[in-house]
Amino acid sequence: MANVGISTACLYPAETEKALESIALLGIKNIEIHFSTFSELNDGYLKELRKMMKHYGVRATSVHPFYCVLESPMFFSEYNERRFADGLEIYKQYFHATARLGAEYLVFHGGQKQGVNRCTVSDDQYIERYNLIFECAQKFGVTLLHENVYTHKCEDIGFCRKMIEYLGDKAQFTFDSKQARRSGYNSAEFAAALSGHICNIHISDFNAEHDCLLPGKGIENFAAIKNAVGSDADNICWNIEVYGNAINEPQDLELSAKYLQGALNKN
Repeated sequence: MANVGISTACLYPAETEKALESIALLGIKNIEIHFSTFSELNDGYLKELRKMMKHYGVRATSVHPFYCVLESPMFFSEYNERRFADGLEIYKQYFHATARLGAEYLVFHGGQKQGVNRCTVSDDQYIERYNLIFECAQKFGVTLLHENVYTHKCEDIGFCRKMIEYLGDKAQFTFDSKQARRSGYNSAEFAAALSGHICNIHISDFNAEHDCLLPGKGIENFAAIKNAVGSDADNICWNIEVYGNAINEPQDLELSAKYLQGALNKN
């Protein structure tokens, strides 16, 4: 049976702990935690989050850093090694926080393909640097998951497959259905290309007018995505991740989670 979760990012700009509690009160047991500022990484704050999670019987499956907007210039620029080393020190705080919350995964956006902060290193250099970040995360017991974010390096199936070819089992992904659609792919097509390397899912719905809706509000074929993910589909957390304008009230998330659970577990 597939596990359905909800990202606290759905309720942004609610503070992380308030978003977590609102989701927990809906009876949801799996949560992706989206940190929104540095003070949320200190041990005192993490201790309070752990208490809240224990109280509600909630587990954090993954963590998403707000710092992802700077991953491109921090890790994949031509500036000297100092910036990369400083970036690793920053991300060690995230890896520590992820481990403290008992989560397995940290979501990573990586290098942008456009704009002033675009990735300026070769594909081979990119993969080598990603491997270093991945190995650093593993020292904390955390697995780094590259997300297929639109306008970023992993928006392209070909580049994702290149990572898999070079890194093997170290190439692990958060598959995001809305990002796949924005990159011009059918969601199931992209999921199939990453089959065997998906550890976490950001799931949403869509229709002709809107590319990011709550599951159950559009025309997405969730069964097809599940089949494309393959045999791991029931071991992965399917985290609903939409933006605030897709939600009228927290109860919308509860209804959507129930719909998604049913859609994924039809025989």
